[in-house]
Amino acid sequence: MKRWCAVTAVLAGVCTAYAMPIEVGAGDNTAGMYVEWKDGFSMEFVLKFAEESISGMELIQRVAQETPLTIVVKNFGFGDYVDGIAYEGHDNEGWGGGEDWWHYWIKGAGQDWTSSMFGASERVVVDGASDGWVYGRAGIPEPATLMLVATGVLLVRRRRGQR
Repeated sequence: MKRWCAVTAVLAGVCTAYAMPIEVGAGDNTAGMYVEWKDGFSMEFVLKFAEESISGMELIQRVAQETPLTIVVKNFGFGDYVDGIAYEGHDNEGWGGGEDWWHYWIKGAGQDWTSSMFGASERVVVDGASDGWVYGRAGIPEPATLMLVATGVLLVRRRRGQR
């Protein structure tokens, strides 16, 4: 575990525990959802769904229905807005100045993350898509699965170099 933390610390700047994504729902289609709180804690979820598409709001609401994740949704007159997300003691809500608000990121299968130009209610999520929610920084989502891949590559290279 110490080696894992050392490698992860070099790559990410911190050593955090990693858990496999939580899978919920049922159906042939899947969509990912990444959430990162200001304290650095992050979670990944995979939603299975039967429909051809769902909205980004449906994605986060369904995950919240089947996990300890809770959300605060507000309507400011131009549509629903995710204003708060909490999970097992990690909780950020509202605008706290600067980057302290929920940044909404989207990506299609095989594509890079982009900042959404519209709200989660208007977002069309299809099989293989992902949504990301990041509080407290403007940077793109950094799911731990990417960190695991990078760590694995480094460990393999290191072991090959020792032979």
